Amino acid sequence: MNFLHQLFSESGEASFSRLGSFLALLFGCAWVSFIVWKTGALPGLEGLALFIASLYGLGKARETVQRVLKK
Repeated sequence: MNFLHQLFSESGEASFSRLGSFLALLFGCAWVSFIVWKTGALPGLEGLALFIASLYGLGKARETVQRVLKK
């Protein structure tokens, strides 16, 4: 499927930030589901959300720096 349409790409190519965010999201969902299943309580999600968003944010920051330095 053309690497899942270049991994949901906006620019036509797959990027680590999107792939890393997707994998972290899958991991986070599995982890939270396991915690809820075992304890019956929902854990704090602030750290997990920051972890998932940081991968995407770092990738976008790298792309922005590359665009600025090229010009």
